[in-house]
Amino acid sequence: MILKSLKKENMKNIIRKNIKLLFVILGVCITLTSCDYVKVKDAVYPDQLIYMPAAVDGVFYINDVPTRIGDVPTPGTPYKFLVDLPNGKFNVPLSVYRSGVNNDGGFTVDIAVNTDTITSLINSESLTGATILPSDKYSIEPAVVMADGKEIASFNLKVDLAFLMANYPDMIYALGVGISSTQRKTNPKFATTIVVIDTKIMKPTADFTSNADDTNSKLINFTNASSYGISFSWNFGDGSAVSGATSPSHTYSTAGTYTVTLTAVGITGDTDKSILSSVITVLE
Repeated sequence: MILKSLKKENMKNIIRKNIKLLFVILGVCITLTSCDYVKVKDAVYPDQLIYMPAAVDGVFYINDVPTRIGDVPTPGTPYKFLVDLPNGKFNVPLSVYRSGVNNDGGFTVDIAVNTDTITSLINSESLTGATILPSDKYSIEPAVVMADGKEIASFNLKVDLAFLMANYPDMIYALGVGISSTQRKTNPKFATTIVVIDTKIMKPTADFTSNADDTNSKLINFTNASSYGISFSWNFGDGSAVSGATSPSHTYSTAGTYTVTLTAVGITGDTDKSILSSVITVLE
């Protein structure tokens, strides 16, 4: 009798569990079939802003040649200027950048020269010694298109190369380049780039010193002290091969007097290279 009672009780428990499970499944099904679909609204993104990356540092100074000797500025690599000898232009690369979470939409950005800002900076001595670049010595696009899906639009300030060369090395020229658009807001802090060109960089000046090695008097170490050169060549005066190193060392086979010649090439190439010759004495 006891065994039969236990079996009967177990059966009741199983039936109760199955009924509960059935109700749970039925409730889930009802919930899934009766819920209304709620559409998630599109996210609200911040407005796109346009600005000039060159304006971030305050003043876009062009007062030196590429920092790595021999690193001639070329398209596709970072540079502050590019000399276009065939067309007689000193090109300053500028650009408009689009900030925001997306790059949707194409629009036009207007470009204008701002001389009032330059005048104020000169009068306040923030640009001591600078002069406004004459309007007939440069050209710039009046507008540039920011294409849909792009975050940057580039353009060039083209300056008369012969004019800069003719005013070497004492003149410093400045120009304000501003951007605006009726289709996008502009970041007012970086809407104008102050471009400053120091003509001292237009031509190189060759200079060097030399000294004998402490342990080998025929080994001469040369130190390049040139200004605004981007490539160099050394003639050691003993019939050996010319060296293109910046500051080479050279071992002479015999003692004697030699004329060493350094040629420094600047941003205009062989047009305005600088040559310096110096006589050195090599001891036994």
